[in-house]
Amino acid sequence: MRRHGLRVGLISNGQRDLEEFARHHELDVDVACGSWMHGRIKPHPSIFEAALAVLGVDVGEAVMVGDSYRDDIAGARALGMRAILVDRDGLHLDETDRIESLHALPAALGLTA
Repeated sequence: MRRHGLRVGLISNGQRDLEEFARHHELDVDVACGSWMHGRIKPHPSIFEAALAVLGVDVGEAVMVGDSYRDDIAGARALGMRAILVDRDGLHLDETDRIESLHALPAALGLTA
């Protein structure tokens, strides 16, 4: 993602310190917005909006990638954001914007090697 100049955000409903989580796992993210610190959980629009504000991008420029249809995909789409479902178990085969693993993400974003 970085080779293509993309900014990366991490949004989670988890109850851990998400910035510490990102540091511990050496995740190269521009923003880590966790519900524990933010005070709202996905699919509430404010958690998406907070991450977008730090990234400095508009809703139409962003893509949410997540594995929860209700929290990640429906929440992002309610704001007008493109959302790609990571459907590892093949539960949403009718979903048009879906991938089976994160390895397929660059192609889903139209990025080339």
